Amino acid sequence: MKLPVLLLAASLAGNALLVALFFSRPALAPPALREFFTTDADRAAHAADESRAIRTRVAERERLAADQQSRIWAALQTDDLPTLIARLRAAGFSPTVIRSVVNAQLDRWFRTRMKELVGEPADTPFWKPDAPGPFSNAKLFEAQSQLYRERAKKLRELLGAEAFAGADPTAAQRREFGQLPKAKIDLIQRINDDYAEMSQQISAAAQGMMLPEDREKLALLERERRADLAAVLTTEELEDYLMRSSPITSRLRQALSFMDATEAEFRTLYQIHRPFADALYPSATGSGVVYYTSEMSQKRRDAQNKIAEQAKGALGEPRFEEFVRASSYEFQQLTRLAQRESLPADAAVRAFNARDFAAKESMRIFEDRALSNDQKRTALQTLAQTTTTTLVSALGANAGTAYAKSASWLSTIANGGAVSFSLDGSSTSYRSLPPAGAVPPRP
Repeated sequence: MKLPVLLLAASLAGNALLVALFFSRPALAPPALREFFTTDADRAAHAADESRAIRTRVAERERLAADQQSRIWAALQTDDLPTLIARLRAAGFSPTVIRSVVNAQLDRWFRTRMKELVGEPADTPFWKPDAPGPFSNAKLFEAQSQLYRERAKKLRELLGAEAFAGADPTAAQRREFGQLPKAKIDLIQRINDDYAEMSQQISAAAQGMMLPEDREKLALLERERRADLAAVLTTEELEDYLMRSSPITSRLRQALSFMDATEAEFRTLYQIHRPFADALYPSATGSGVVYYTSEMSQKRRDAQNKIAEQAKGALGEPRFEEFVRASSYEFQQLTRLAQRESLPADAAVRAFNARDFAAKESMRIFEDRALSNDQKRTALQTLAQTTTTTLVSALGANAGTAYAKSASWLSTIANGGAVSFSLDGSSTSYRSLPPAGAVPPRP
């Protein structure tokens, strides 16, 4: 009887020893039972070990890849760009990759030259004004433009056709050039670059004072540019490109978006504006500023009147009024304001109509010879108050009050003045009454 008891005790002791061993080292347990002997601490430690091992393997692969890339670049890299391009081509890199590498090198070199040209902000003492930017300094503008043109020319010289490497024209190019093939797009861009350089030289030499002979030179360059474009494009292609790149289109594009115009309406308005392009959009100086003479301003007003007459006939009076309203920068601001305040769609229209009515009524009061100056002043102040009420009603207390306070035309009326707006809303005229108590001149 003693032997079985001893065997049983030995078996239990052995099992207890195995259980203790499995708890201390779960990996020794059979797979089916291993999870039973694994504690949460063991699982966390194992996961941490696995994570460290993975990070180590990834870091080693990245190190090896970086070393390999470093060796490859060391074999290819040189400051001589033609040699670099030849090596990249021999190594089998695509034209797009080669262009990216060359662009990066050119950026590094031309960035240094640009810094020498414009200086660093830290170079200007804090108590002095900032250096004038390129748009207020014709010489600096021309120098910067020359650098950009030089960089583009250098890229073309280095890469040839690969300077324009790419599968298809970009979406921006399609918008600008339509359905022209890539080769023609490249030719147009080269022509435009060349004439831009010559135009900038004329504008920079004018130094902000554009004389009639300077304008004639610019007009001649524009005629020559169009002749060069006509040599590479068909008549239909040229017409389509000139329409897409015209300042008329740039001006109409924003206005027509506010009236949800159709393409047919756009083309109609473009053809109406086209004969008056020179009067509407005269050549700018190198700083981008147009200096209007009295003669130019009169021609512009005459052109606007003729355009309005033709557009009204082509669109019909209701749609023409929508076009005039949508062309106004003030209406565009009102529309954005109404959208921001989640106002009804007609809120901006009602506010703009209040502005238009106030302007016309202010001129009627100002020119009413039956009223004295004091009576006119009182009537104009009353008009400003009622207009403010209308604006608040249309735009709400928050936006309406803010707009009324910021509107210079409304403050003019409140101070006893009259306002009128040009047909396209681009300019405002002000008229003022003499100060209260002023003695009128003797007849």
